Amino acid sequence: MRLFSLLLAACFFMLAQASAFAQISSNSHSPVRYSTEHPLRYRIANLDPRLQINQQQMIELSKQAAAIWEKDTGQNYFVYDPEAEFAIHLVFDQRQIRSMKRSERLNQLEQEQLTWLNQNQHLQQLKESVARSATQLELQKIEYQTFAQNQQQQRSSVKTLFMQKQQKDFEQQTIQLHTRIAEHLQLIQQLELQTEKSKQLYQQLAASTAEFNQTFKPQILHKGQFDGEKIFIYEFSSIDDLRLTLAHEFGHALGLKHTQDPKSLMYPRIKAQNAKDFKLTHTDMELLGFSR
Repeated sequence: MRLFSLLLAACFFMLAQASAFAQISSNSHSPVRYSTEHPLRYRIANLDPRLQINQQQMIELSKQAAAIWEKDTGQNYFVYDPEAEFAIHLVFDQRQIRSMKRSERLNQLEQEQLTWLNQNQHLQQLKESVARSATQLELQKIEYQTFAQNQQQQRSSVKTLFMQKQQKDFEQQTIQLHTRIAEHLQLIQQLELQTEKSKQLYQQLAASTAEFNQTFKPQILHKGQFDGEKIFIYEFSSIDDLRLTLAHEFGHALGLKHTQDPKSLMYPRIKAQNAKDFKLTHTDMELLGFSR
């Protein structure tokens, strides 16, 4: 079971790393074009409702992406302006459809994993109950056998009212022992059923994982593009991913090129960056002409 846990952990590690193959965009080679005195004014183009994000959410998200560049530099490089010519477009095509299906299937797979883990935890508790029951049953058998031997010895020497009481006690212990044996056998039966259920869930999870890895093989996806006049976002797997992808394209709009630092915002692939709470790296700051 431990071997399977290790294999399963490795498998889900592979799933979590699949997005590392998503390439953000192409390079830009111009110097920094904007500053607080001369910020880039941008707007959000019309959004396809299938993207499941509305205009106001996208505006707020774009401001958060812009803030990534501002909070460590003190420069207000970008300003949202609904009348601006420069526009951000979210494109809904096969790339985004695939990403949405992948996220949905991954959530289902994680639920299957959680179900199996809960079942396995229940199975372990049941195993512990069976072990305790077996110990108690063995002690009760020993006690019963000792009582039976004493009863036999006393029966051969004397017959009194005391012996009649002893006989009743013996009969009561016999009933209790049979009850304990029946309960233990019932626990064993439950354990066998739960073991089979856990095995089936494991097989289902393994098959689902294999199917997921086959369907959603890692691909090089151009998630975004800056063409000099506008930004296109072609694919995002989450709000955090969209924020970081947009911030990367904002970097190209500033005139920054790609880096070789996997943790920097301007690295061409989303891999080692903290998408939820990203901070500009030393490499990013150097591109902007700052040093820490």
